[in-house]
Amino acid sequence: MQYPNPLKKGDKVAILCPSTPTFEVRVQKAEKAMKAFGFNPVMYPSCYAYHGHLSGSDALRAKDINDAFLDDDIKGIICLKGGSGATRLLNLLDYEQIKMHPKVFVGFSDITALHMVLNQKCDLATFHGPMATSNVFIDEDHACYQDAYTLESFRVNLMTSGFKGILKNPLGEDFMTLVPGSCVGELIGGNLSLLVSTLGSPYEIDTKGKVLFIEEVSEPNYKIDKMLTALALAGKFDDCEGIILGTFSECAPEDKGYGGTDLDLDTIFEEVLVPFGKPILANLRAGHNFPQPTLAFGHTIYFNATEQIIEFK
Repeated sequence: MQYPNPLKKGDKVAILCPSTPTFEVRVQKAEKAMKAFGFNPVMYPSCYAYHGHLSGSDALRAKDINDAFLDDDIKGIICLKGGSGATRLLNLLDYEQIKMHPKVFVGFSDITALHMVLNQKCDLATFHGPMATSNVFIDEDHACYQDAYTLESFRVNLMTSGFKGILKNPLGEDFMTLVPGSCVGELIGGNLSLLVSTLGSPYEIDTKGKVLFIEEVSEPNYKIDKMLTALALAGKFDDCEGIILGTFSECAPEDKGYGGTDLDLDTIFEEVLVPFGKPILANLRAGHNFPQPTLAFGHTIYFNATEQIIEFK
């Protein structure tokens, strides 16, 4: 696995949008926020483009990614935001050239599709973390919020040789052990719906020997059940070494017309995941929430669900 060179203050970083567009005022705030963090942001065309629910055509969005990797003056890539549409780019990326130009790549949510292919096809460690329009960077004065946990994790991962040591949750948030045990493996994963969306394609996630991280947002519990079951049927929990559950923000039981409700998430995890017998830890505060840590996907970790340890080696 290639670990990219760390960023430095003053470095040119590409800000691009592989997924859903946003208002120009938020693009402007994102540019100011990246400058406040110390980078020299280069705003790519997809930040300003609109094509229905997409930030420009597939060709434009893919070109931005390819161009940013191939430009040696660009030292890192920070996605503007998530949404939907990154999977449409997977056939359009120049993986051979990207592999030859490794650099920092960060985002989450819909960006999971790109994490998977960059990890697997380019042997590139990538970063699941805040994006340029994330609230941690933007306030009404266009300055960085003083969220020390999120900002320090972002800085250490992107601007040093990488976080090493035991990953802690924010104060007041406890891990929960669902299945005890320990393992070693590369950390991979991301948003559940994106992990499922590529099953059966050349880009589906390979969990063999890996520790699988999963998070989700704004889905009713019955859909969480359905998606976890899809991964189970595809053998992804048979193959993985362990499972880390992040946040499931705004995911809740849905009332049914016959008077019942969905199962709660604890029951779904107990019935779908626990039978595989792999070490499982829940409530890592990573996902669609703040504070949140930046996670290095492709980095080897020691994972001990019994002792509730996630250690980046």
